Amino acid sequence: MLLKKTSMNCGGGRTPWDTWISCEEVARDGQIWEVDPLGVREAKMTVLGGNNTGGRFESFTYDVRDKEDPRFYYTEDRPDGPLRRFRPTNPDWNKPHKMLHGTGDIEFLLLDATTADNSTGTYSWTTNKTLAQATAAEFFPGSEGIDAYEGSLYFVSKKAKFLYVLDLDGNTWERRSTVSGVFDGSPDQLTRLVGEQEILYYTEEGGKDAGIHGRDSEGNFFSILESPTIRRSTEGMSSTTRRKNSLGRLDRNKTM
Repeated sequence: MLLKKTSMNCGGGRTPWDTWISCEEVARDGQIWEVDPLGVREAKMTVLGGNNTGGRFESFTYDVRDKEDPRFYYTEDRPDGPLRRFRPTNPDWNKPHKMLHGTGDIEFLLLDATTADNSTGTYSWTTNKTLAQATAAEFFPGSEGIDAYEGSLYFVSKKAKFLYVLDLDGNTWERRSTVSGVFDGSPDQLTRLVGEQEILYYTEEGGKDAGIHGRDSEGNFFSILESPTIRRSTEGMSSTTRRKNSLGRLDRNKTM
C-alpha cells in the first residue's frame, strides 16, 4: 500500500519527475498528497492544499517549460471551487521531490469575459480566494479534469459543460460547450494523447449512456465509445506505453 489514511481520492495527476499527485475530494478539508509509485519515498502531504485550509480537490497538471519558474495547476470540484496555481519559491531540479513541499505562492484564477456570450475573454491571477470563488461560480462551477500542453491549459466544468482553454503565454481564454452528438452528460477526467493527430480525451459523468469522448486540435468533438448499460460515469482514461491501446474504467461496474 503506497498511500494510507486518506479518503475520496480522485483524479490527481503525474508530476514531471514521475511521482503521482493524489487529490482528496472530501467535503471541504481535503488535502493533496505526493506518492512515489516505486515506494522508495514515503507518501507525503504537499503544501498545495494550503495551510490550515483544504478543499474538495480533483485533478492536477503542470507547465514546466521555464525551469526557473515552474507552475502547477489543480482544480476543485465545488460549485465555487477556484482553479489554483502553485509557484515554488526556489525550485531545485536536483531535488524535485521537495518542490511541492516547500515555500511558494498559491494563486487563484480570475476570468473576465470580453464577449456577450462569455465565450472568450482575459484572465489574471489573484491571492484573493473570495474573488476567485465568484469567478468559479459564474464561469466554471464543478471544475474537474485539467491538462497542459505547449502553452495551453485545458480544464472542464462538469456543471456548466464547458471546456476552457487558457493561453499560458498570454492572458486570453476561450471556451466551448462539450455537449455534442451523443455526449449528453458532464465532462469529467481529461487526458491528452499525442500521435499523428493530437487528441484531448475526456470521460463522461451522467447522461443517458456514459462513454469516452474526444476533441482534436481543430476543435472538433467526437465520441469514442458509449456503454448501453452504464449510467453513472466513465473514469480513469489512460493509454499503453506505445499509445496503441487506450484504457477506461466504467465506474462501479469495475469494467475496462
